Amino acid sequence: MGLKKMVRSYLTANARHKHQLAVRKMTFHYDDYIEEVENEKPETSGDFKITTVFYDGILSSNSSESTLHKVVEKADEDDIIVFCRREGRLFKHAKEHIANAFKDNPDINLLYTDEDELSVSGVSVNPYFKPDWSPNSYLNAFYIGSLFAARAGLVKKALENIDNPLIMPWDNEPILDQNSMAPCDRLFGHMALIEGGFNKRDGMKFPIYHLEQVLFRRGYGEDLFLGRPFHGEEHVIKSPVKVSIVIPSKDHPEVLKQCLESLVSFGSGSSNVSYEIIVVDNGSSAVNRIQYENLASQIKAKGSETHELYDIRYIYAPIEFNFSYMCNLGAKNATGDLVLFLNDDIEIVGTGWLRELAYYAMLPHVGAVGCKLLYPSDPELNPDGSLIQHAGLTAIHIGPMHKLQRLSDTKEYYFGANRGTHDMCGVTAACLMISKEKFDAIGGYFEGLAVAFNDVDLNYRLLEEGYYNICCNYFNLVHHESLSRGDDNADAKKTDRLMKENDTLMQRHMHMYARDPFYHKALVNDDVAQDYDMADPTLLHPDEIESSIATVVNKGYPDNWNNECVWFRTDYIGSLSKWNKMYYKGRKETPVNNTGYFIKGYSFVIGSDNALFGRTLLLRRVNSSNDLTPVDTCVYSFKVHDMLREDVEKNLKDQQGVEITGYRLRIEDGVLAPGTYQAGMLFKDMTSRTRVMNWGTKTMEVQ
Repeated sequence: MGLKKMVRSYLTANARHKHQLAVRKMTFHYDDYIEEVENEKPETSGDFKITTVFYDGILSSNSSESTLHKVVEKADEDDIIVFCRREGRLFKHAKEHIANAFKDNPDINLLYTDEDELSVSGVSVNPYFKPDWSPNSYLNAFYIGSLFAARAGLVKKALENIDNPLIMPWDNEPILDQNSMAPCDRLFGHMALIEGGFNKRDGMKFPIYHLEQVLFRRGYGEDLFLGRPFHGEEHVIKSPVKVSIVIPSKDHPEVLKQCLESLVSFGSGSSNVSYEIIVVDNGSSAVNRIQYENLASQIKAKGSETHELYDIRYIYAPIEFNFSYMCNLGAKNATGDLVLFLNDDIEIVGTGWLRELAYYAMLPHVGAVGCKLLYPSDPELNPDGSLIQHAGLTAIHIGPMHKLQRLSDTKEYYFGANRGTHDMCGVTAACLMISKEKFDAIGGYFEGLAVAFNDVDLNYRLLEEGYYNICCNYFNLVHHESLSRGDDNADAKKTDRLMKENDTLMQRHMHMYARDPFYHKALVNDDVAQDYDMADPTLLHPDEIESSIATVVNKGYPDNWNNECVWFRTDYIGSLSKWNKMYYKGRKETPVNNTGYFIKGYSFVIGSDNALFGRTLLLRRVNSSNDLTPVDTCVYSFKVHDMLREDVEKNLKDQQGVEITGYRLRIEDGVLAPGTYQAGMLFKDMTSRTRVMNWGTKTMEVQ
């Protein structure tokens, strides 16, 4: 072996060894962490009598032999009864945490907590970080799981009805099969009913408390849901209801044709559900306008044969594109009880879909209703047509996102997140149903958001009014959205517009950036993680990391170093104070630093072993966010703080050494002169002289 090869081989082995050590050091071990948490005794105040009752001690009869009845007979109204399964273990200081929760929330009478599981090897695994009270999720699955607690007064009231069926406020018939429910499930359901858990909320105040802390470890292999997991449903529509389907579309007659034909083919799935179609066109060409009119006539003829379709109307209103205005215009012309906003690239692929959406949309406590959407089949990217496009919206610090996107629906994720019915912060307007009365009352879509986030804004406003938004993940439609990996380095104007509309959304609903009630604070909230991954609680907050020192490269770097093989993405770029405002809102702690700038994201070199590369973040001043022409040749180079990005690694199975793709850095005030700065990343091969770099389109303003 030649000397050069020997040196290269040594450098390669050394770089990979350092990479493995770094991965090991950054890896978070849940079992070690939760053991430390369990041993931390909370401060307690007040005198609470707490009694534990195992699930098998709850009987459906009023027998005096019941363990629970004996406890209740001796209890005062405000005494606390903790209910848990016998097959597992209550955490050491669980009762103290529960007592504190009731003390801090005197108007709450019922709560549940998070939990994990004992593995076959005897370590703690699979923490289930649950959503805040989710009535529709509960009616589909006993997600409450292994531990809940209540004041004795509430338990007494519920026991009086425990043998009776659960009758919801909107129905006169049982909504659940009482005989198939575990006694603890029935008891919880009756207590939730008494507490108004199935009514519209008072704003963002939830009637049942979720104590966001793991306090129970169930035994290995125990069924968390006690026989009632997330599952498919078939509801009955008892009275006639009409749905107005509003479809915004322009210059896509072939796309719309597929949508309408699939809609008419599969129908409503219920004799009591009829519908009309309203196509809103904001200015197709003359040729396409004729095709739209002809298509409407053809579909109307097919609809009359099915006896389901009232009418189809085509509204031609030439205006600059404004999705919100188009939807509002369609809704104004709607004559139905419910309005379904549907993208023209949606394909209906099964029966019963409209019936299921309509069932939930008619419930008095429900706002927006959507369903799971899958990408279309693709020979290379999605051969079996199973990849998820949408399974509900989630609000994280950097904005709303689609959880589970691009993951295969053949697998069940995070305790059934892609199955059954889930209360979510929102659903996409690609398929969104709402009652006409609620839509009008809330003022429709906000037309100040013309292109993006208008559906998110609608969902958030419904939440703020006390409604629950639902995603039905037990059936799916197909959304013919591009599956190819998008390149947000390609269009600066589009990126700038999205960032501005995201800012508008944030200003209107700041609290949702700080806390999505249906997405636990312990889950990854700073990165666009596909799955429901736990965040590393030992990781320093952005305002606590060491600030990066700038190296000024006056003449910049050679043009031939620019290479599209560098995949560079920024999840956030901007002032640290704005980030902190999103993170610390509603929290007791305050930021350590609140000035300067913060940048985070992920980056890697496509087709190379990333363990062999070192990297630095680059900033250069440009004319504006829309014009990325450099002002001069000067480039600022910064050392980054590396981060594990397991979410990125899961999605890059064809790439090597990408465990540490994440980066973040903090820049002090005064380091950069005022102006607009574009970010990029430079990679240096530590085994050769190879240098490659690429620039993104997201920018930040330095004051």
